[in-house]
Amino acid sequence: MPWGIKQLKNLLTGSALALAAALTLGASAAHAAIDITVTPWLAPNAYGSPSFTPAAANAVDALYNGQTSGGAPGTPSYFQAQSNVLASETIVTDFASWKGQVDPGVTVGPAFANEYGNRMTFGVSIVGTGGTMFSISELSFNAVSNDASDALGFGFNAGDYDYSDGNYVGVLYGADGVLGGGDDTFVTSGPNTQLVNAIFGRGSGNSFENDPSDPVSTLAEQEASLEAAASFAGQPTQFTGTYRIGDFNGSGTFDIAVPEPASWALMILGFGGVGAALRRRHRALVTA
Repeated sequence: MPWGIKQLKNLLTGSALALAAALTLGASAAHAAIDITVTPWLAPNAYGSPSFTPAAANAVDALYNGQTSGGAPGTPSYFQAQSNVLASETIVTDFASWKGQVDPGVTVGPAFANEYGNRMTFGVSIVGTGGTMFSISELSFNAVSNDASDALGFGFNAGDYDYSDGNYVGVLYGADGVLGGGDDTFVTSGPNTQLVNAIFGRGSGNSFENDPSDPVSTLAEQEASLEAAASFAGQPTQFTGTYRIGDFNGSGTFDIAVPEPASWALMILGFGGVGAALRRRHRALVTA
């Protein structure tokens, strides 16, 4: 049967509708993504610090609310974004210290008396867009430092992270489909394969530590041990952490300030030379 005007019109209309649907799907796919934001901060030493757990919870809460700080200022559990650090601030110790100061209960404040240094940590905010959902089982992490030996480098594979209250919290949007709309559901336990709309975590980190073989029975010896650790902690001038889920990734960087040449000379005279300090170097345990 010969095609008439009506059949041709129907064909063109159907084609137009199909094209519109394809364009709509294409636009939706283009907006479907995972945004990963990394926030460096100096966390308390996870190994022995009484303030690490509340500090981690403050970090998660602040990141969920889009803030760069959280908790009570002037306390060791206070979370604050910080990417520019001194080498002396990046040390964990086996004696009381805080951001490069020994005897912190006196030099910083009574609340800091039982702290054991600080660890460079990469807080993370992961938000799906365009209805994208994902699980923490897909999350991986890699950190590198820009010294010749990549002394701070480490990583975690996909599957290594879990949902945990106050550490890595998954978020399911409420009926309004908006993050922070007041009816979000939080995933804080269970299988790491649970799909969520967003994840907020206190992050993974690493630091140098003082040499446990150094004598530290006096404050002067503690100060010497910490400064010796800082002499090689300042060798990498950048420490970068990158999180990845599938094709999406996000990075953050610590810029580590090194001592002035005069300070290096004093360290060399006081601690037997940088070479001796390097031979005494010990890596700190990383935190997932």
